[in-house]
Amino acid sequence: MNRLSPPAVWMPLGALVLLFIAMLLVGGPGSELDRGILIAAQHAELVPAARMLTTVGGWAVVIPITLLGAAWLLYRRHRRQALLLCGLLLSERALVEAFKELFDRARPDPHGHLVVVNSMAFPSGHAANAMTLGLGFALLVVPAARRTSAVLAALVFAAAIGLSRPILGVHWPSDVIGGWALGAAWTLLLVRLFAADPRQGTSAVRPH
Repeated sequence: MNRLSPPAVWMPLGALVLLFIAMLLVGGPGSELDRGILIAAQHAELVPAARMLTTVGGWAVVIPITLLGAAWLLYRRHRRQALLLCGLLLSERALVEAFKELFDRARPDPHGHLVVVNSMAFPSGHAANAMTLGLGFALLVVPAARRTSAVLAALVFAAAIGLSRPILGVHWPSDVIGGWALGAAWTLLLVRLFAADPRQGTSAVRPH
């Protein structure tokens, strides 16, 4: 992938930040729209699939997948991308936890939780994990010739993981959208800042 021009990164990045802020301000326990969508998502027939998908978006699965991706990059002698992939996921997780503590948004009614949760609601860590992992692989691991398809697959993957959370009653829809926005923005930012090799003046994200 050639190094992205500033408008190609900063305009989407700004839009994602604004979306994150909007979900923080208008969503949550006091939002009738959030509550209505959450109730509409409660379908018993979707629960088994949601349980499976939500497991994939958990940290216990994300870590091994990230390490496998980094190992492949190291095998291909792309040390910079391997370090960036690991740093991307670790820093995203730390950022999510910091925001959860800072914003202190309550989750939906605990009696409706179909899986165990033990942190605050905003933003959704599963949604952020899935978006960061998917886009991280698409931009850093997948060969350039397949990158467009990989990005689309990443978005579908993140959508599936994120949607599982309201179905399981553990997140407001705005938590999920906020998580997606955070994961996408953080990935674009770090790839923009650190994927380029200053010694060569070109992007380190190139065909494998």
